[in-house]
Amino acid sequence: MTAKLLPVALGLCLLSACAPATILGQTAAPPAVANASGNWSGRVSHPIAGTYDVTANFLERSEPVPGQLVGDLSVNKLSSELLTVTGDLNAGTLHATGSTLDLDCKGKFTNRTLFEGRCTVVNSTSLGVEADLVLTRS
Repeated sequence: MTAKLLPVALGLCLLSACAPATILGQTAAPPAVANASGNWSGRVSHPIAGTYDVTANFLERSEPVPGQLVGDLSVNKLSSELLTVTGDLNAGTLHATGSTLDLDCKGKFTNRTLFEGRCTVVNSTSLGVEADLVLTRS
């Protein structure tokens, strides 16, 4: 029985070795800041759909709960509109929504200067594609 499972296990290993690498974990966090407000930039990446430049402007709010983010975000070539952003530094979440594109991201903020996470991306051509998002504060 073990001899029959070995080819299957090797096939799975080969498939996983061929999988595209993630962009997560490859960016060093800039030095810590007291407030995440400001301009952010980075990219959203999917192994088949491609990589798109992202720019954002966040405002960190302390009310009603410390660590809340609001602002706007744009994804170059994926949507021509500014998306409205809400987020939570403590929970590691970002949600950007517009009329043609929606990103729902879960990840981690480091030093209030780096966000790395996985997003569900929904637009007119995709229904819930998972993609990586990396943003750094300028």
